[in-house]
Amino acid sequence: MQKNENHNENNTKTVVLILTHSCNLSCVYCYEHHKGEPFMELEKAKKIIEQEMNADDEYDRTFEFFGGEPFLEFEKIVKLHQFLANNKWTKKWSVIITTNGTLVNKEIQNWLINNKATVQVALSADGTPYMHNINRSNSYDNIDFAFFAKRWSIAKMTISSKTLPHLSEGIIHLHNLGFKTVTSNLAFGIDWSDEENLSVFASELHKLADYYIENPQIVPANILDLQIEYIDPRSRSSATRYCGAGIQMIAYEVDGENYPCHTFAPISVGNEIAKKSQTLVFDKKISLDKFDDKCRNCIVANVCPNCYGINFSSTGNMYSKDNSFCKMTKVQFLGNAYFKYKQYEAGQLKLMPEEKFRLLNNIALIQQLEV
Repeated sequence: MQKNENHNENNTKTVVLILTHSCNLSCVYCYEHHKGEPFMELEKAKKIIEQEMNADDEYDRTFEFFGGEPFLEFEKIVKLHQFLANNKWTKKWSVIITTNGTLVNKEIQNWLINNKATVQVALSADGTPYMHNINRSNSYDNIDFAFFAKRWSIAKMTISSKTLPHLSEGIIHLHNLGFKTVTSNLAFGIDWSDEENLSVFASELHKLADYYIENPQIVPANILDLQIEYIDPRSRSSATRYCGAGIQMIAYEVDGENYPCHTFAPISVGNEIAKKSQTLVFDKKISLDKFDDKCRNCIVANVCPNCYGINFSSTGNMYSKDNSFCKMTKVQFLGNAYFKYKQYEAGQLKLMPEEKFRLLNNIALIQQLEV
């Protein structure tokens, strides 16, 4: 069984540079509603990189070039990468870029290929042409999917209420395009309160689970990897940290101001909430005492994933989910339990006796969730 690790146990700090607020698409679920200055000045970005690379800490750096659509600032990306590559640093570094793919022409493709040793690219792709075009401004035909699938094979799929009924079809489509890693999540900051979403989500997760049971050679999307084997009702003191926000992550806005992560930045939440976030205290070990009652007393509390920035902007508490999103997350846990039991039945899990006992016990516990 894979070891469950908190994010703060690795030795890398993620530095998000919001290079631009501009984007050439208008996605239906975009949470970046507070766009201001258009871009970050090159010299400002270099100073941030230099400051981070010379910081007196034990962490290497991953620089995430972010937007908007980061490739609107391709020339700047090239210069910043050269700045990293041409200096001798004591820390290791790498670059990650998440893109909508529509601007990645031959020139950009060649640059990415030539710098594959230090640059990783993830494509935002929302499933079938129908799904993608609903969510992402009819842009499906403007993307060279084969290029991304062959070179990096990472697709990030966001699910809106309009594409939820096609969730399983969309993820399977991305696998069929050749993407080995598919991350998939429900869109943050939109209204999930329609009760019909719960049954639709459950049905789609079951369909997806059945697909993976029939195709065990395919790595399941993360939406079916909530690590339910690590639920521990006997240990109710702390929660798993799924990201480094405020600890091993920092986001710099276009003006150079820094925030715990990009979901706390003004582009995402506006100036007022962003300013409040700069006073927040982040703990490496998250005590369940910080959660509200509904989360603290939940069966799956110690492994439930959280986006601290979205929580903070929607509820005022970075450790408290919006109620409708909480219900959808419970449905996701039930879908994960279904998938794990099907894997167990099919003999697809290699478990020690104590691991088998714990998994089956946790599957039974999850059935007690009240949605």
